[in-house]
Amino acid sequence: MPLLLALILIVVTTVRHEGAHALMAWAQGVEIKEMRLLPGVRDDVGFYFGYVIRGDGGTWLIDAAPFFAAVVWAVAAASLLGHFRPPSPAWLLAFFAGLVSPVVDLAYNYQGGLWRAGTDVHDLLQVLPDAWVHAYFMAAIALCVWLALLARRRHRAGAAVW
Repeated sequence: MPLLLALILIVVTTVRHEGAHALMAWAQGVEIKEMRLLPGVRDDVGFYFGYVIRGDGGTWLIDAAPFFAAVVWAVAAASLLGHFRPPSPAWLLAFFAGLVSPVVDLAYNYQGGLWRAGTDVHDLLQVLPDAWVHAYFMAAIALCVWLALLARRRHRAGAAVW
């Protein structure tokens, strides 16, 4: 069961993350040249969870889109979790896919952007004030963790509705 949850977490997180890049690029009229939603290995970058290669143009919102999507996703998941009767496999899956996934995505990408060039966060730090980027990630991670803790507490209490 833990391995299955981990695989679902990876796929859901990657589809949401890369899908947000692609959707924002499309909304700005930027061509999507290639999109991969499953993990793999490339000669030029090594292991990857997924990626979008896009054409020229667009704004910093293309790089930021997955991090806005993660917060919207977590808020929606927290709202929907109240409709599952705990304990249930559906609740557990919704908890991991809806609340753990955004925390993992935000934290993984944030820390990676602090020490590795060419990442979404690194690119955002090049075009936006550093304080804005750091404040957003701190607030977004804190909100998602708080929602997950609140959902877990309600689950333990057997509450079915928020």
